[in-house]
Amino acid sequence: MTALRTVLKTSLVLTTFVLGACSKDQLVGNGLRTYTIEHALPVILQTDDITMICHANDGFTPIVKAFTKFNVETDMMLAFGAAGSSICTENQAVEKELWSALSEKQGWTDVAIDARIAQQLLNKEAARKQIASYNYTVNYFKQQYRYEFGEGKCPKLKQEVEELLLFVGSVSALQAINNDIASGRLLNVDMGIFPKVAHAMDCLDNQKWWGFPQSIRAALAVILPESPAIEEAGWKSLQDNAAIGLQQGMRTGYASYAVVANIKGRDDHLRQALKGFESVPSDKINKNYLLLDTIAEQQIRHLANRFWMRLEGRRAPTEGYSQFLDEKRQPDKSLDGMLDDI
Repeated sequence: MTALRTVLKTSLVLTTFVLGACSKDQLVGNGLRTYTIEHALPVILQTDDITMICHANDGFTPIVKAFTKFNVETDMMLAFGAAGSSICTENQAVEKELWSALSEKQGWTDVAIDARIAQQLLNKEAARKQIASYNYTVNYFKQQYRYEFGEGKCPKLKQEVEELLLFVGSVSALQAINNDIASGRLLNVDMGIFPKVAHAMDCLDNQKWWGFPQSIRAALAVILPESPAIEEAGWKSLQDNAAIGLQQGMRTGYASYAVVANIKGRDDHLRQALKGFESVPSDKINKNYLLLDTIAEQQIRHLANRFWMRLEGRRAPTEGYSQFLDEKRQPDKSLDGMLDDI
């Protein structure tokens, strides 16, 4: 009986010690993290409501940040949150860009300049959020695996969500560079991030992640080519890896292909990328990652709008944005004159 009492007292002391070391705030924070990653995230990835995702992340991020001081691991949630919040900011920047281009075509100089300034400020804000997402990602892998992002040997990741984090953080870094350039370098994002991201892609299985890792390496080869032959091989790799993604119902590879084509000013490749993306039937899209496909679709539409604005003076149509006017079938000559008497 005495031994039993001793065991019970010891257990009580240990329990009190453990609970005392872990405050109620930390318990709540850890519970929030577990619920978000294990239950909310899979549902979020299946939605196509971009606006909801933006607003949810805008409101949720300060709450997550508050738990950082209680030793709760928040880098993963904050990386996802900053990336999600940046989507709508970037969309607003693109709208201002289109208004600026259209106003310039109409001769409305002051309106064009004003819209351009607004666009640059929005590009800066989008880049700020995206580089924050990247930095949270970098810090996560440094804290959890002592891995310097894009340097040395890849860590052996324990969870699939960590692979997703690496994917999202890498995309955010590349988007941050693009938006910073579009802003006129108002944020001055480190351009050395690009090769780090390309190297970090070795940590992801190319087949599993829809050809994206090799697409990033190909993008680097095309944007900063060491020779014409290497650049040409990069274009082929972009096309091949876009096809790998389609096998799993993911069109993200075509979005990467289109972005690179736009950066290089290669309209021929841009047309191919837009056609490839739009040709995929909606019932073939991977519903488990519908959010990522929807984001890719918005990126494609942004590029199509820019292309149409440049060629036709207006944004792309709601459907058939890859069917360009200079490629459309000529009218049937047998119909000539049929409407003359009407």
